[in-house]
Amino acid sequence: MSHRATVTEITELAPSVLQITVAFPDAPFPFQPGQWVNFRFPEGVSRAYTIASAPERPEALQLCVRVGAGRGGAALQTLEAGAVVSLDGPFGDFLLPEGDSRDVVFMAGDTGIAPIRSIVLHLLAIKDPRNIVVLYEPDHRHILYAGDFDPLARDGAIIHESGAIETLIQRNRRAVSSSILMAAGFDPFLERVRGAIAELDVDASQLISESFGPPVS
Repeated sequence: MSHRATVTEITELAPSVLQITVAFPDAPFPFQPGQWVNFRFPEGVSRAYTIASAPERPEALQLCVRVGAGRGGAALQTLEAGAVVSLDGPFGDFLLPEGDSRDVVFMAGDTGIAPIRSIVLHLLAIKDPRNIVVLYEPDHRHILYAGDFDPLARDGAIIHESGAIETLIQRNRRAVSSSILMAAGFDPFLERVRGAIAELDVDASQLISESFGPPVS
């Protein structure tokens, strides 16, 4: 289903990473945390973008986007606040499993933090009691959404660590061995996650993952 939306804000989160905020004038856009949309630019180019905001505010979405080469990157360069776009969706099954109350360990590479942010903010909004661990390998030390995660970590609401994912997994091996495991990022990152958890004798097939495909050049 296609939804008409208006771009209300474009924010640079890091070099070549944008957050696009869109609002829906006609009706709210319900979704589950962890899902994505097909974003159609005014000139007709469409790209898949991950929702980074929580579903508690369905009248607006925040989308986290890495700017790459090609038509999508060119369309992003000319996109401005006030543009009318359309969004198809929501799509995707990067979702917390129902009926499983175990703690959750999230592993994110680069912009893979976006769907994880959506899920974490939702869990906190509904006062979910489980422990939440976010292990994040940023691109070139650009820690996306630190303004959200760092205060939550200081308050003890979550554990938030950044660095090489293999190191973070080893450091948190007890939690990794006993929790729901969810990882999002580009394909090489996900392969490294699977290898690191396998070294802990954790069944890598139990990993719930969201692939962003090959790295954006």
